[in-house]
Amino acid sequence: MFARSWEAIKATLAVAALIAAALISADKLDRQKASPARDAALVEPIVTGAIPPAR
Repeated sequence: MFARSWEAIKATLAVAALIAAALISADKLDRQKASPARDAALVEPIVTGAIPPAR
């Protein structure tokens, strides 16, 4: 009985670790992709959809 429970606990922990790794890597990719877009808002208002100031 203990062996079956231990196998279930290991499987649950493995799935939880996979989900955590996927979330961490997705967050890392989002942060890498977000950085250039922030800088582009100052240079390229057409790319970001920002409205330029009236002259």
